Amino acid sequence: MHLKLKRGICVLMAAFMLLSKPCDNIFAQNDIDVDKKCSITIDVPDSWDDLKSTGFEAKLYKVASIDKSGSFKAIDDFNKLDEGLSGLSDKTTAEAWADMAASAVEIVQKDEITASDSVEIQNGTGTSKELETGLYLVYVDTVSSKTYGYDFTPYLVSAPNNEFISSGSGSDTWVYDNIEVDLKPSQHELTGDLEIHKTLASYNTKLGNPIFVFDVEAVDSTGEVVFSDAASIEFTSGGINSVVIKGIPAGADVTVTEVYAGGSYEVTSSDTVKTKIIAGEKADVNFTNDYSNRLIYGTGVVNHFEYDGTGWKWVEVE
Repeated sequence: MHLKLKRGICVLMAAFMLLSKPCDNIFAQNDIDVDKKCSITIDVPDSWDDLKSTGFEAKLYKVASIDKSGSFKAIDDFNKLDEGLSGLSDKTTAEAWADMAASAVEIVQKDEITASDSVEIQNGTGTSKELETGLYLVYVDTVSSKTYGYDFTPYLVSAPNNEFISSGSGSDTWVYDNIEVDLKPSQHELTGDLEIHKTLASYNTKLGNPIFVFDVEAVDSTGEVVFSDAASIEFTSGGINSVVIKGIPAGADVTVTEVYAGGSYEVTSSDTVKTKIIAGEKADVNFTNDYSNRLIYGTGVVNHFEYDGTGWKWVEVE
């Protein structure tokens, strides 16, 4: 039986800008000091424990300058954004901000633009200091831990920021230091492969082609079964053959047991081997059998079950 339990969760959040453009400066009581330096702190939300323990890099790209009233103007590399920026108001939707963020990402990737700053995220947080005032794209490449992969929603953030404009309450004073923003990750499961190597030390041609069958079971760190299947290796002569099993969840501990060796062949190695699955890699286990000098004819098939969305379907594996 083949059982794959997907435990990844996917949180899809619309990109948004933490600051909507003030309309004729009616929200903030003070003009922006455009020459003052800013700092942005980028955090991993508390619920993402696995990601918080993984070090990675976030990038900041300055896409627009900001004037003392809070109006944005795209800088040279991002001048294609000017039309969208000129139409901003306090009623600009999250979808509109998401579209602008996506357009900024396209420009970055197409023109291979260098980031204004790179922020090392360690233990779930990192800070960029001495930033010029302006509008910044926050972008993170795909990140992999030992078990999961993470993709991130790009978004735009203003430096300085304003609590009242970003949340609808609180102070309307411009904030230059420690502007806090949360990353918006989505999670997907990573997998690795397993290759079973079988050495048949000697072979009796009169007995036909022997088939060796293996039970493969993988459990996660809690002991929950996340993968269960059977595999077989057939020989037409002595030597070494192998079979590869793909798509086992990364981080899982795998136990491989030889459950059938044919009547005339015996296991001369251990009949059970354990290993660990590493994302994107292939783990190896080895078994050895030898002719037992007993003339017992036999062959076999492996019964394999696949889930088709409504139930388990039996498939014969030759």
